[in-house]
Amino acid sequence: MKHKILLFLTALGLAFGLSACSFGDFMSYLYGSENAAKDAPAYVQYDGANGVSVIYDTSVWEAPTEPQPDTVSLMCGTSFNYTAVLLQVTDTYTDFLAQSGAELAEETTAAVEEPMDFTVPDAAVKAVGYDCGGYQAVFAEITYDSGLTVYVSAMTHSAETDHIVSLLQGVFPTGQTPESAAALLTEDAAA
Repeated sequence: MKHKILLFLTALGLAFGLSACSFGDFMSYLYGSENAAKDAPAYVQYDGANGVSVIYDTSVWEAPTEPQPDTVSLMCGTSFNYTAVLLQVTDTYTDFLAQSGAELAEETTAAVEEPMDFTVPDAAVKAVGYDCGGYQAVFAEITYDSGLTVYVSAMTHSAETDHIVSLLQGVFPTGQTPESAAALLTEDAAA
């Protein structure tokens, strides 16, 4: 019996090796992940009480919540491979990126800073990413033409941060939907 189990595990390992799949891919398949097969994209708008609106894909992100009066929180994935994003509006930060980086450094010595460069419609963006080994961290300060500043704290167990950047490009001051975000809603309504 031992030989049959060993033979099965060897064959399974060889199959994954030849198909360019990793053990992580196999575990993601078993337990689910944000990269697993999803429903078709379905974009909806959420208007936070803090004056921040976000257009999000319901097939990727859970419905946003407001854990604090000045914060909108979004999560996606599973407990095995998840992402959490906080969108905060406050005037208490003197240098959000530096403060966030310093707090992260206190918690882990493995954080490697990585420059991030992305755009958000009608806004100036300052952002930094950190590779912390088992997870990625993203901190961003998004200042819109209207004067509203949104402070973003995001953590993901994914190796990529593209899904965070895509989400942030659909964040805007309530009542000032950028054309790119409105287009997502229009396309989804037409489908």
